[in-house]
Amino acid sequence: MRLTSFLVLATTALLAFVDIVSAETTITRNTPAAIHSNSDNVNELSAPKRMLRTHDEDYEERAGPEKLTGLITSGAAKMADSDMLNSHLLLKTNGVQFLKELKLGDDIATALQSSKMDTLATYVNLFNKKHPDSKISVIRTLTAHYGDDAVARALVVATENGNTVERVSQLRRDQLVDCQKSVDDVFNLLKLRDNDYAALSTRKLEVLEDYIRFVNTKTNGQESLAKAFTAGFGGERNVALILRAATTDTFARKKALELEDSLIKLWLSSGYKPERVLKTLRLDKDITRALKNVNLWTLGKYITAFNTNHPNNKMSTFGTLTAHYGDDAVSEALRSAMRALDTKKMAIRLQTEQLDDWFTSGTSVDDVFNLLKLGDDGFAFISSPKLDRLDDYIKFVNSKASGQTTLLQALKSGFGERELAVNLVQANTYARGSAGAKAKPLQEAQFTQWLDEGYDSISVLTKLFKVDETKLNTASMMGETVASQFKQFYEKANGVSTKVEPRRS
Repeated sequence: MRLTSFLVLATTALLAFVDIVSAETTITRNTPAAIHSNSDNVNELSAPKRMLRTHDEDYEERAGPEKLTGLITSGAAKMADSDMLNSHLLLKTNGVQFLKELKLGDDIATALQSSKMDTLATYVNLFNKKHPDSKISVIRTLTAHYGDDAVARALVVATENGNTVERVSQLRRDQLVDCQKSVDDVFNLLKLRDNDYAALSTRKLEVLEDYIRFVNTKTNGQESLAKAFTAGFGGERNVALILRAATTDTFARKKALELEDSLIKLWLSSGYKPERVLKTLRLDKDITRALKNVNLWTLGKYITAFNTNHPNNKMSTFGTLTAHYGDDAVSEALRSAMRALDTKKMAIRLQTEQLDDWFTSGTSVDDVFNLLKLGDDGFAFISSPKLDRLDDYIKFVNSKASGQTTLLQALKSGFGERELAVNLVQANTYARGSAGAKAKPLQEAQFTQWLDEGYDSISVLTKLFKVDETKLNTASMMGETVASQFKQFYEKANGVSTKVEPRRS
């Protein structure tokens, strides 16, 4: 009795296996590579057909009840899958309806990991062969069910999963072919703006770049990542800010610099002048705020590129700012910027450009004294940063032209000999700290020059303050103070007392 039951089971299993082999000539199982089901290119991969093993004694010994039970179960499952596919093909079930039948769920990330994706791909291929006028695709089925943005982001994440890399790579290729959206649409679909500058180091950026290349290949277009980011982040000013911020990030820096270069090339090809870029980056409203804005570095980078393309019409960031705001406003803002840590680096750079601009344009040291309006400051000039700017320019000119101009000469030329002497006396009296320390050596340098020219205290009054030699007692208090201080210097320098009594008439 037991032997009879065993033979019945064996016969049933063999018949089922023969039926399955027959069915597989109609319906084949797809490997992950068969997931590509573009309406214009349907891949059909036939599963290998197994030959029935020749019956021998060894096989008979190995074929126990458990193996036959497994064979029966597997055969029954394949028959069920075959019947399901055929029934849905007859009903012309669309991709989304079939996906629901497979119970892949509402989570696209989980669905991409499921082996049922192969069944979906098989059905799509068979459907397209049976209904060539109503072709469907796996990617369209997924996006219809889960949504464009969900599928796009899930494919990016799933790329990193080694178990599904082949399936996902094919879906991404199909996604490009099937997508009817603009580059800007894809940017928004991927929600790259939500990532701020971290978008430059995310896998989603690869999807966008792939799509841009695909669009340009198909349409011979001129789409670019720079254009996409400009539109996606709401304008050139915003994208420039993001790129500048990204240069401080280890993971985003390389891509940020590449994209910044692309943006600059885009402006150059559009014929932008530096003033236009200044306004594009919104650096044209307030000079103080402009000096704090990181986009000022972008402007500087653009001007460098502009000068390379226009060697006979070179410009500078400082020159662009002064052309827009005026020399006085920029110089004043730079003096303040030098005192702040967050703007000092830019201020130093701009001041260096300022010196070069002055020299290139033929501006003399006397011209710079007047540009800085040092003459309006009285003795307070000694504590003004403008004095440092004048001194810097003198050194710059001397280094370029092998000159011997001194700060004292420039101050004498600017103020006049007498007024400078008065200012230095007052500075020595009232200035404190570093300002007072500057006044003393300048006064000594002036007094030394007077000594060389043969001055004494009376000469100071008669030649500089225009006091009648016969009426020295009419000298002003300031004149007497200057003469008195020079007298002390004179005596110390000569080691003798030079008490000179005014001549009386």
